[in-house]
Amino acid sequence: MKKLLILVLVVAAGYLAYQKFVKGEQSEETRMVQALADELSSIKKQAGEAARTAGISGMDMTSGTDAANRQAEALLEKLTELKASLTEEKALQKADELEAEVRKFINRE
Repeated sequence: MKKLLILVLVVAAGYLAYQKFVKGEQSEETRMVQALADELSSIKKQAGEAARTAGISGMDMTSGTDAANRQAEALLEKLTELKASLTEEKALQKADELEAEVRKFINRE
């Protein structure tokens, strides 16, 4: 039991050190851009699940992919609004990269 407790404490300390030193502290602007990036990941997951469901069942599941596209377009609007208010170079760079990724997702074949 003692060894398990020590292992848990070492893992927790390692995780906290990773968060602090490897990821570093993010500014508020960078966190806002990261939140939109996380939202895009969720949208991509939803679109993938809709495509898999369509492949497995053979049914027309375009409503799932259409919903994902609408969500991506709404995300792009939010990102455009956010970019207008960003001042930090790092946050602007991440926003530009995210915008390119969102546009690529929307324009996929």
